[in-house]
Amino acid sequence: MGLRELIDYVNQNAEKGACMCGRCFDAPEDPEAHQPEGHTTDMIFFKVSKIGGDKEEFTELIKNQFPHWLDGKEHNYLEMGADIGDQGLAMAAMGLGKLLGVWELITPETMMIDADAPLALEMAGAGFLIIQTKEAVESGETIIRNT
Repeated sequence: MGLRELIDYVNQNAEKGACMCGRCFDAPEDPEAHQPEGHTTDMIFFKVSKIGGDKEEFTELIKNQFPHWLDGKEHNYLEMGADIGDQGLAMAAMGLGKLLGVWELITPETMMIDADAPLALEMAGAGFLIIQTKEAVESGETIIRNT
């Protein structure tokens, strides 16, 4: 199993909304109206929903391609985008992994109580969209605030 299988898996099992950053030339006029419905995770730039997938299968694909994503350390979308070849795909994988229970997602909202939308977008653009395995978070090795 290689990179193509992981990319296909994410594309088949995660639905990604339109970018809401306000700078993307290909975003629709009203990107908020073009977000997935139902149970989603907020990636600041867009929302991600799970349309399929299995925790064990996804974890195996990650282990085969990017095992360091599961090492308990923090990994942001810039690093993961360099690994997988696309930042948007990396964020879709981050959201899918969160929804499957593989890892926790650390965002400006989980780090700060009062992160308004412009600040959250600025922080996210600087790389503050981070994953960390659930085990590391549960052991207290995280910057996530308790909510």
